[in-house]
Amino acid sequence: MSAITSVIKDGQTYALFCSKQLSTDGACFVTEEKDAFQVGVLERPKGYRVEPHQHTERPAHISTVSEFLYIEKGSIRVTVFDEQWEELERHELSAGDFLLFLRGGHALEVLEDARIVEVKQGPYPGPESAKIFQKEA
Repeated sequence: MSAITSVIKDGQTYALFCSKQLSTDGACFVTEEKDAFQVGVLERPKGYRVEPHQHTERPAHISTVSEFLYIEKGSIRVTVFDEQWEELERHELSAGDFLLFLRGGHALEVLEDARIVEVKQGPYPGPESAKIFQKEA
């Protein structure tokens, strides 16, 4: 996997896969400014400081939930789908890699015992309305 691999269809980014090999010079945001979810990698030298701050409130309309996964240990295989369940790509990730789902669907298979950190927008609507599952053909 290259440092950043984008899964794109019809000009829309469905997912971003980022290798642990991704190097930055300070800060590297893998998302675009227009994306509803922002992910960046920061490398800072010892002694670097971020001044105390708060983020401004701003209204936001979220039409799709983004999901960030960091593979702390183990390995997984991920399949990315568009909104019609057409398979777009498959990727394998291992410890230190991370990914961001921005739209469409996805599936995950654990290849080696894994510890995965997941981050997504809330609030959580409950198990009945949080996900749409692919129907068997």
